[in-house]
Amino acid sequence: MSMETASRALFMAAAHGRPFHVQITGGEPLLAGELVFDILELIREERWPVSTAIQTNGVLLERDAAQKFRRYGTAVGVSVDGLPEVQEQLRGGSVATYRAMKLLDEERVPFSVTAVVSDVNARKLKGLAMGLHSLPMASGIGLDLLVRKGSAAEGSDVSFPGEDALREGIRQLLETLDVLNAARRTPFVLREREHVLRAANAGGRRTGSFCSACGGRSLAVTPEGELYPCTQTMGDWDFMLGTLDTPLFDCGSALSSLTAEGAWCDGCELQGRCPGDCPSRLYYNTEENRRLICVLYRTIFDYCKQKGGVVV
Repeated sequence: MSMETASRALFMAAAHGRPFHVQITGGEPLLAGELVFDILELIREERWPVSTAIQTNGVLLERDAAQKFRRYGTAVGVSVDGLPEVQEQLRGGSVATYRAMKLLDEERVPFSVTAVVSDVNARKLKGLAMGLHSLPMASGIGLDLLVRKGSAAEGSDVSFPGEDALREGIRQLLETLDVLNAARRTPFVLREREHVLRAANAGGRRTGSFCSACGGRSLAVTPEGELYPCTQTMGDWDFMLGTLDTPLFDCGSALSSLTAEGAWCDGCELQGRCPGDCPSRLYYNTEENRRLICVLYRTIFDYCKQKGGVVV
């Protein structure tokens, strides 16, 4: 992306005068490190009410970049699917990624990790938590179920976890986090557990849409200036919202009509207040794999209920 395109997108977002969030992502955004920091500097110069974040695999992260993220107050997310052997199998560059997290820790930069859950790592998620335990600045873990798009499209070596594997892996992860958090000054936050607890304790009502995209409150901008509701839908003309030159905000988003509800919802204690699923994941995955989000949420719900953490 050129700085001109990035600047136009930012000024468009800032035009309404309200606070907003900027997520810098890719691919790997640090392949364009100079652009990343030009964007952060522009935001600072304009004094916009903006929070910023970057999602990276960490392979190209150097100490000066970590220091800049701290100075700009930019949240850092690292894509990590497991311990080094798992990371190497699924993404490669495991040594560099773990080195980057240690560097962020040394520079006192809080960071979270996001793991894509597949058949390869579903039963090994507790190892990820254990691997992060020695890094006090590691603050949270997010779990993204596999989406059949991009590198995970049909024909790839990675597939969906089985329900039993996912259930076992999530249960072990929750147990491990509880043990580790008892010894941590800053406890790990499991994003999906927070979603379930918020929904479960919402007094029988939904707490809002799953994400900003399906609520029509986000915009992903490609290097060419094309507009989409989220990064997951980039390149799919069914979801295109025009360009920076000709935005089509009045056409709405097909994401808002997608729902994870199905026959498996009947009798679930989360029915009517479920956090829901990523709408693009619903769109690109097959019907049989849409139930996995239910397995994930129900496992968390049952665990928290057993521990006394939900209202029923």
